[in-house]
Amino acid sequence: MSATERSTEAAGPRWSPDAPATEADILIALRFADRAARKAVGDELAGSGVHTGQEIVLAKLLHLGSLPVAQLAKVLDVEVPTATRTTQRMEAAGLVRRVKNDKDARQVSIELTDHGTEVAHTVRELHAQAGRRALSGIAPEDRRLLRNLLWTITANIEALPS
Repeated sequence: MSATERSTEAAGPRWSPDAPATEADILIALRFADRAARKAVGDELAGSGVHTGQEIVLAKLLHLGSLPVAQLAKVLDVEVPTATRTTQRMEAAGLVRRVKNDKDARQVSIELTDHGTEVAHTVRELHAQAGRRALSGIAPEDRRLLRNLLWTITANIEALPS
């Protein structure tokens, strides 16, 4: 295969747009899209001081406010020890703080610091930059349809028994 053929292959779609879309094809495409999105966000985060994975914690806390560690782990779909280690690193970086529950001192919630809130807004803009690159050339009505379809797929999968 010549360099031109490789270049053309890399630039164009790796599927036939007119071929039927099987359920497996769609889930495989979602997995590849997820990997590409993670890479795009990681590229945007480079040099920001925020590590991949932490940006989701920042986004969740910005959106949901203070959360107990176990609940944060649940919304992040990770184990509690993973959430604990991540938030400890973020606390050391001044992004989050632990707040004890007034009624039950064993209960600890995680909340953004002022610095964490600023960084969360910056990360949100980095997500937007990656999104603009990813969605260039896709019309607003197609974006809306894509978003709605992705949320429907997510809801369908989450409703499946474990």
